Amino acid sequence: MLLITEADQYMGYAIASHLGRIPHLRSSMRLLCKNKKVCLNFQNKGMDVCVVDYTHPHHISVALRGVDHIIIAVGYDADRVAMAKNLIQMANQSGIQSITLISHVGAVSSLQQHPTLQHYGDIEQMVVDSDCPWTILRAEWVHQYFHLWAPLVEKHGCVPLPITEDAELCPIDITDICKVIEHLVVEEKNEQGAGKLQWKAELDEQHHGQIYTLTGSQPTNPKALVQMLAQATGYKKMEYRGTRPMDLAYYLQDLKHDIWFDARLKQENARIYQDDLLGFNYRSKVLVAPTNTQIQTMIEYFDWVKTTSSSIIVPHAPMITSLPCRPLRKFFQENANLFKPRV
Repeated sequence: MLLITEADQYMGYAIASHLGRIPHLRSSMRLLCKNKKVCLNFQNKGMDVCVVDYTHPHHISVALRGVDHIIIAVGYDADRVAMAKNLIQMANQSGIQSITLISHVGAVSSLQQHPTLQHYGDIEQMVVDSDCPWTILRAEWVHQYFHLWAPLVEKHGCVPLPITEDAELCPIDITDICKVIEHLVVEEKNEQGAGKLQWKAELDEQHHGQIYTLTGSQPTNPKALVQMLAQATGYKKMEYRGTRPMDLAYYLQDLKHDIWFDARLKQENARIYQDDLLGFNYRSKVLVAPTNTQIQTMIEYFDWVKTTSSSIIVPHAPMITSLPCRPLRKFFQENANLFKPRV
């Protein structure tokens, strides 16, 4: 049995959707969530959906019964460190075979102005100190986070970011993160069931105790990003606009009050129930409005890049999957209609 945490938040939802593409494995997947509404389609497709209180040891203990592998998709709850601590402590007591932690590249930050990035470092240390075999995946900025900028680009034809126009980022598509996870936990039967996929009995030796940094294959900067958007949308007046972190935070906080953004979320939620999980529909979704913790994590990530120039290409993802990473240009081409300015 494979367990995925935070299935009602974007990272966990994407991982569950991706692995749910393998129909015969759905019955051996358990998803933890707080908001079951987001996960009803998973339940209808045969997955075991559990609503849990991550602060309640008994809830977690029951959820871990029969589980062999845990994928911890760190969410954006204010108490996410305490939640992870409870989960890892119960995993130690439950004989879990392996833990795969989806962390953040900013986990290495030790700067006092980056407390939410340090959450990831704290959770990583708990996993390392656990009794379970583990693998840590530090994810870079995810292409799909730019969905949150679509309402602003649509209204004003500009992309505001709190970094200089030549600052380099190495964003990765959510699909590539999910493919790495699939490679870690899924294998092909070689005997009578040749060609049939199954969960791995244990973590591969070469991945045990490893920390991988998942970045895209190509660096980009805000100037190049705007050029990609202009080419994808056909709107040549697209411009980059440097902004203060506090102004970007205000915009992201007010998104939940934007009627167009709210309409998009409602449309997405309506379509969730028709998703057959056989494609990659999760990469076109926002799913939920950003929480204050997510917003602060994003602001600190940009400050971390600006302060340390630490966003660099690390080829771990293609090394693990033997597949090239999807370029950012492809993301904007696939979602061009969402970013087209109103003229």
